[in-house]
Amino acid sequence: MSATLQRPTAAQSAAPPPPDTPRLRRGEDVVTLATVALLVAACVPLARVYVGLTFFRPVIGAVLLSFGLSWGARRLDAGPLPSLFIVITGWVMFCSAAFFDDTLFAGFLPGGATLAAALNLWARGLDLVALRPSPAFAEAGLMFLTVTGVWAVAHAVEGLVFRAAAPIRAILMSLVLWAVPLAVAPPSTRAWVWAVPLLAAASMLMLSFAGSDLRRWGVWSPAARRDHRGVERSLFPTGAVHALVAIGAGVLLAGMLPGFGDKPWYEVRGTGGTTLTTNPIVDVRARLVARDTGPIMRVVADRPVYLRTTGLDVYSDGEEWTNDGIRGAPVNGTFPHEVSLGPVNHVRLQVEVRDLPQAVLVPAPYQALTVDGPIADAFQYDRRNSTVTLDSGATLNGGDTYDLEAGIPSPTQEQLEAADVVRTNPQLLQLPENVPDEVHELARTIVGSADATTPFEQALAVQRELRGWEYSVEPPQGHGGQAMLSFIDNRVGYCEQFAGTMAVMLRSLGLPSRVAVGYTPGEPVGDDSNAYVITNANAHAWVEVLFDGLGWISFEPTPRSDGNVLVPSATNIAPSRTVAELDGRDPSAEGQEGFEAAGPDPDLRNREDANAPPTEAAAEGGAGGAGSQGTPRWITGAALLFVAALLAAAVVGSRGHHEMPGRPPLERVLHARSEVEQIGRGSGVTPAVWETDVEYLGRVAHRHGPAAVAAAQELAQQVGRARYARSLSVESAVAAEAAAGTLQRELLGGRNRLQRMLIRLRGRWSAAAAHIRAGVDQPWSSSRRRAASR
Repeated sequence: MSATLQRPTAAQSAAPPPPDTPRLRRGEDVVTLATVALLVAACVPLARVYVGLTFFRPVIGAVLLSFGLSWGARRLDAGPLPSLFIVITGWVMFCSAAFFDDTLFAGFLPGGATLAAALNLWARGLDLVALRPSPAFAEAGLMFLTVTGVWAVAHAVEGLVFRAAAPIRAILMSLVLWAVPLAVAPPSTRAWVWAVPLLAAASMLMLSFAGSDLRRWGVWSPAARRDHRGVERSLFPTGAVHALVAIGAGVLLAGMLPGFGDKPWYEVRGTGGTTLTTNPIVDVRARLVARDTGPIMRVVADRPVYLRTTGLDVYSDGEEWTNDGIRGAPVNGTFPHEVSLGPVNHVRLQVEVRDLPQAVLVPAPYQALTVDGPIADAFQYDRRNSTVTLDSGATLNGGDTYDLEAGIPSPTQEQLEAADVVRTNPQLLQLPENVPDEVHELARTIVGSADATTPFEQALAVQRELRGWEYSVEPPQGHGGQAMLSFIDNRVGYCEQFAGTMAVMLRSLGLPSRVAVGYTPGEPVGDDSNAYVITNANAHAWVEVLFDGLGWISFEPTPRSDGNVLVPSATNIAPSRTVAELDGRDPSAEGQEGFEAAGPDPDLRNREDANAPPTEAAAEGGAGGAGSQGTPRWITGAALLFVAALLAAAVVGSRGHHEMPGRPPLERVLHARSEVEQIGRGSGVTPAVWETDVEYLGRVAHRHGPAAVAAAQELAQQVGRARYARSLSVESAVAAEAAAGTLQRELLGGRNRLQRMLIRLRGRWSAAAAHIRAGVDQPWSSSRRRAASR
């Protein structure tokens, strides 16, 4: 074999350690890059837990800042406890700026109010973990927990790699961060997408690490040749090829393993005996931001209609609309009415399923009357919330078709204004005690400003006000623990927030209401005005209000940017044209008796401290808000902390590490030489491959006066002893460090602090790039030499 492992002999054990000791002085830049890549890869599965990518900035900011503070503290020779104190202080400042900036004293100092807000938000986050199904929007409480966990893991990984010289333990710690999101997220058929980044980063760390986990087994012989500087050549290129082959084989061949893709032995999801295993509102969130824009259904109908999947009539103290589950009964072609109906418009439609994987709720207009088609025999119906579902174990598959007839409630304006609402079911009016008082007050202000006295007028007034707010699928979450309060403060959101808030407002006014989920009508297909294509982007939520003798009447509070919504008005409660088909004209803004002419009441926008337009207020959103304009305050705080970390690194670089009394003399000498080389590289003097230490150090010093030349000669002499002598005295290390310090002062003399910092940073990057190039070039140069020898 060309390379074998030798057990170290007694003489070798007593000899000085090689230059790349477990202390990770040489090649540390590569290890640092690999460690950061590992942490970032471990955060990738969080995309399964959160809707969209608004979580990404605060999470990556937490990774970089926590790791940077730990790294800087260690380079300042701070012990584990001082380093922990620095990292905790950084976490306090980062979270204060990101989540509680309105509680800071003098704009940057946390105080008692900050602590109280943090405790409340922490408790709120724990509640959301139990209440919010995945994927969820990046609400402030959830982001506070996530940032805290990521911050702690980043600090621990840095310590395991650089202090404990234990890369395998660091990988295991990162694996915890990687696995937790995948454990709580819905199942995925593309597991390799989440595994490959972590495997690649872990391989990079192991291959770039020169620590004791490899040294304890001996030295490589005879393949471990050293270059002219005495540095062992890297095994990184060959190992990288092996790692890539292994990862590729795992991705391509995993499907061939026995049991891959089979059903689990024990299913922990959906064991409650109902059709629903997760909240349907989660499906709306996921589809709104889905990257798959292909058709999921094709509908041929007399007119555009909403396709409803279910109704949510329970509002929990976790600010979540849900229901008591779906329990269907067999359907014999006819659906019984949920409640008594008034006048209806009959509509006939045919639905063709294109891509609704694992769907158990059947999209249908309200109120469905009859059904026919190849899969109609598998339909079941829950009359309590007018939900069509399927037999146990059945799902909708691509190519399934069914024909429906529905009756769309269409009472006249006179009937609605004369009708009362049904208050016999307390559940339809129930609200938890933690609903913010501001929501009740806003509802009363809206109906009072519109002079709305009947239930119908009040519902239209609330709808009209909310339709004047701003639509965004990535809304800012604000700083408070209550998402609805943040929504009415920012006045930016998406359909779930608009519909959920309107339903709560109406219940606070005594109107029985619920949230319906499903799909908007979709886009017309070509010249065929009766055919519509529905995509993920059409996922939607709206509001239904129960009127006595007239049934559940739909209201549309969401100002969707695509205009693909049916907005009822006083004169047309069941419109047959979308806002987009009306050239963007909003029917709810039409002037009517008892209502102001158009738009939301300007007094409502300027109430209390909300003196800015919604888009400006949204700019003050909390962590995770990407729907805002401008620069959120948490970004400013993160930027300040990042600058502080850079300054700490600069201070470390400017001070150097001239005194290393606790380390072997050989390492101290070679480290002193390495620091001088970094300054030389930063000044544009790069060592040539053929240069000796005497030649290179002389070239670095020759323009800087006699003192620099003398120091360079002394340092070169001590480096020569370190490379070739069997042992080295402490006096040689002290002399080398003194000479290196003198030479650095001469090289940087006359330069200001900024110039010195830039020279050091440029030198570090140049040295790291040279180390990587040397590792890549080594196998090619070795093969050329072998070919020449033949």
